[in-house]
Amino acid sequence: MSTVQLLRKTTALCRRCHTPHPAEVVVRDHKVIGITHCPDHDDEVELSSDPGLYTDLTNRSPTPFDEPPPAGLKYVLNYLSITNACNFHCAVCGTNAGGPGKNTFLSVDEICRRARQAREEGARILHLFGGEPTLHPGLLTIIRRLSDMGLSLGMVTNGYLLSREPGLAATLKQSGLKRVCLQFDSLNRESLDFLARDFLEEKKKAIRYALEAGLQLGLNCTATQRTLPELGLLIEHGVSLGSGVRNMTFGCVAPVGRFLIPIDDTVDREQIVAALVGTGGTRYFDLEDVLPLPAFLPWGLQVHPDCGVHILLAREPGGARPLNRYIDLRRLYRRLGRCRRKMTFFSARVLPLWHLCRSVRGRGLPDLLRLAAGVLLRKDGYGLLNIGITDYRAAAFLDEQRLQRCASAFHTSVGPIHGCLHFYQRPDVPGSLEYEAAHQSC
Repeated sequence: MSTVQLLRKTTALCRRCHTPHPAEVVVRDHKVIGITHCPDHDDEVELSSDPGLYTDLTNRSPTPFDEPPPAGLKYVLNYLSITNACNFHCAVCGTNAGGPGKNTFLSVDEICRRARQAREEGARILHLFGGEPTLHPGLLTIIRRLSDMGLSLGMVTNGYLLSREPGLAATLKQSGLKRVCLQFDSLNRESLDFLARDFLEEKKKAIRYALEAGLQLGLNCTATQRTLPELGLLIEHGVSLGSGVRNMTFGCVAPVGRFLIPIDDTVDREQIVAALVGTGGTRYFDLEDVLPLPAFLPWGLQVHPDCGVHILLAREPGGARPLNRYIDLRRLYRRLGRCRRKMTFFSARVLPLWHLCRSVRGRGLPDLLRLAAGVLLRKDGYGLLNIGITDYRAAAFLDEQRLQRCASAFHTSVGPIHGCLHFYQRPDVPGSLEYEAAHQSC
């Protein structure tokens, strides 16, 4: 009989009856499992294949997730799907975009209505999502109108049309777009062909045009067993592109939407971390630099450690180093996480700077001052690169400790929905991906 080790108790939504039930996170057979105890059945989701690393990363988090969530938490990542049409038909697609009948384009007025509601609820940054947003015939009008609302706009795209129309990136920038998050999974054609995304040259052109236009760039990688050995090379490539690359995100394939690859080809967050910091990984950081997202209540932020981890790299003309070498980020995050103040100018602006100054490593001060001067003066080559690692597969365990602290929302026909709930709720629940699609929305 297998030995079971209890890591924590919680409550979770059952994906069948959509009712909260007692749940627990356990270690069994050398795996971390989330179990929801519905009276009709037990629902199990594998959260990690590496209990030791999973527990280590959890313990680095400042979030007291075993306490009731505080009031006033905010959505930091805001998405608005404007179409479910797509010019690709990838082997994995969370929204099942493209293909016959996938031709919904939200009206400009409906998009503005949702964006206005998001703005009224505190959103400052909004990302246009799909499907493929560049296919929307009213895209430039959408960007202008949403930018006029005071929103800082980004767009999640496959980049194909950006590569085919060299002036499009500049036009989007002139219309008010600030950033592009481009799907960029591999530099290996066989790996791309496995995902039905073999458009490497087009991706490279899209990156070049976006950076030349002055758009901030994020690169999103869907990690699989086949690409784990390549992740270090992707980091190298992202760093080599210069300080215009602000974010790189490595996400796990989840069996939602369209899922046409073997389940054995999927990976979890800990496997990605191990690939990046192990032999053959990246030279830019090690395990000590990998941290759960910070919690700071004056910013309305208290993210659960299962939602993701990140690494901050300091960019200089000579290369990149972990910001953790200049600042003791674990100490800084602990101090921020203990703060229980309400949002004021002092608590939101002055207090984090005070904590940052108290967390500077003595020998790192000269390098930190040089970096800060380069960033503030906007010198070429200086900046920060955030590398995020998240597990969309484990999101199927609808842990209420995690959901109640969720910092991401999709703005649907019925308002904002937590990202995990949008993808994993039953199709009869308003705001779920399948519900929206069935009602000619997205």
